[in-house]
Amino acid sequence: MQEKNPTNFGQENGEDASERLFRHEELERYADVLLWAVERSRGRPLKNSETVLIEYDGLARELVEVLYTRILERGLVPVQHQRATPAMELSYLRLANNKRLNMVAPGERERRGGVNGLIRILAPESLTHLEAVTPEIQVRRDSARDPLREVLYFRELGGQIGRTVAVYPTQALADAAGLTLQEYAIRVRKACMLGSDDPVRDWKRFARQQGTVLEWLNGLSIRRLHVQSARVDLRLRLGEHRLWLGLTGRNMPSYEVYTSPDCRFTEGVFQSDQVVYVGGTPVEGVRLAFQAGRVISVKARSGADRLRRFLALDDGAWRVGEFSLTSREHSRIPEYMANTLFDENVGGPEGNCHIALGSCHPDAFAGSPADFVHALRRELGFNESNQHWDLVNTEQKRVTATLADGGSRVIYEDGAFTA
Repeated sequence: MQEKNPTNFGQENGEDASERLFRHEELERYADVLLWAVERSRGRPLKNSETVLIEYDGLARELVEVLYTRILERGLVPVQHQRATPAMELSYLRLANNKRLNMVAPGERERRGGVNGLIRILAPESLTHLEAVTPEIQVRRDSARDPLREVLYFRELGGQIGRTVAVYPTQALADAAGLTLQEYAIRVRKACMLGSDDPVRDWKRFARQQGTVLEWLNGLSIRRLHVQSARVDLRLRLGEHRLWLGLTGRNMPSYEVYTSPDCRFTEGVFQSDQVVYVGGTPVEGVRLAFQAGRVISVKARSGADRLRRFLALDDGAWRVGEFSLTSREHSRIPEYMANTLFDENVGGPEGNCHIALGSCHPDAFAGSPADFVHALRRELGFNESNQHWDLVNTEQKRVTATLADGGSRVIYEDGAFTA
């Protein structure tokens, strides 16, 4: 007689196993991958009795319960925090006054300042519930959380905390991507390698494979980049003291190779061919024109005004904080999934390139983290902003690098790196 799983409450309550999005062993594998990602982000293993915070949306409960158990089985201490529902978040932003918008809720700083691991699981019930909330209110609320992001950044650099973020399938995501819920779950399963008998082993293998590309890029002494496709003609300056980064563990899955260019020298045009949700509004076909590092024109088939209103609230939001490439030979994500975590890693037939308007990635600084103060960030052209909008182009493209010796080299073509 097969022993009943004491944690499988869904089936005990009459839930049909055939309707479940993941088998129990797949959820365990997902949990193992997330714990590995936290340790990779931290740079060292979690030790016995250290704490791991799970921040999650309610629809991810099935995964969270398995992850909670897995944390305990590892000899660690789980801490769980369920985020506000869309209705709660909407009420807060509609009814909160200036004081409440600018405050950090009691306990939030302590959670981030005291735990050794942070796993965020996104399972949105809605992608558009904030559409009626003004950009000014949303940005004010997000800006109040800047000190929390700084706490995480410096604790992570010191090896005190590791963090990652992942997605659990929901109907809202599936509908936006034009998929059934089961089809969306299949995409997540493939992207995170959950069909493998040992996905952690496979992610380690991919990290070594990607590492050869990163070593190659970081050894080229690249000064400038020229990105060309049917609707992109963009020139960027990489800047001094830059690193190319890849699978850091902070996002799961992660196939992209990225850096933070010098935000003062972007020129040309970039057009996204994916829908991006900007403060709850779907924005489609964004076309940006840059001059002297700054966006001078924002056009889109829909939602351009919404994007402009957000950018107008922060000078850094008009500049590029990230440049990224994903190889079709690496990615297991074939198409659009209506979530930036997946869409910035999409492979498909031509890979993808994406830029982000707004905040840079501080870990792209090739120097001592202790030296990376705000004055140095400005001196080196690392963009600072309270916003970060990822815009993806999946067209066939060529990326040409100008090297320190004045020569040039194509580093990316037909959806793959040329290493």
